[in-house]
Amino acid sequence: MGSLLDIRELHVRFSATEAVRGVSLQVEEGEGLGLVGESGSGKSTVALAVLGLLGPAARVEGEILWHGAANLADLPASELRHIRGREIAMIFQEQMPALNPVMSIGRQVAECGAAHDRSLTRREAKRKAIAALEAVAIPDAARRYGDYPHQFSGGQRQRIHIAMALINRPRLLVADEPTTALDVTVQAPILALL
Repeated sequence: MGSLLDIRELHVRFSATEAVRGVSLQVEEGEGLGLVGESGSGKSTVALAVLGLLGPAARVEGEILWHGAANLADLPASELRHIRGREIAMIFQEQMPALNPVMSIGRQVAECGAAHDRSLTRREAKRKAIAALEAVAIPDAARRYGDYPHQFSGGQRQRIHIAMALINRPRLLVADEPTTALDVTVQAPILALL
């Protein structure tokens, strides 16, 4: 059996600018892997390339093999949507763009669960969302289910975003500085959860 994720000679270009040059790495089932580098070195670009989220301006070359077979770099967007969220999820560094300001946080988390499990009833999706919010230490998660993103602190919004990424128990979690907005007292339990 091959690696869970196998990136081979990844190159990402935006016009004449080469943002990523020849990155190769493997992630095995149950393994943690960290990319370390200075700001602007391409860490986030690699993460976004894995999920096919770079947009039409990016030219991606190389292989991003999922389970040793599917090259994510070549999959059409419709097929990638079936993998994103269910099998591979991402925690973005900036959580506000990922949260809809006019939708309650509970509904947003529940929607993430229901989008990849059509058998969930509305009640089951809500129960699953509350459990995910509790797992990331949102106080009074059931009571706060109907609250909106602006009613939470930056650290709480980051934890809500983490709950959205974890609700489907993905096989691979791509995290782009997931704890930068978190208070130091919350960082260790969140990292243990991840």
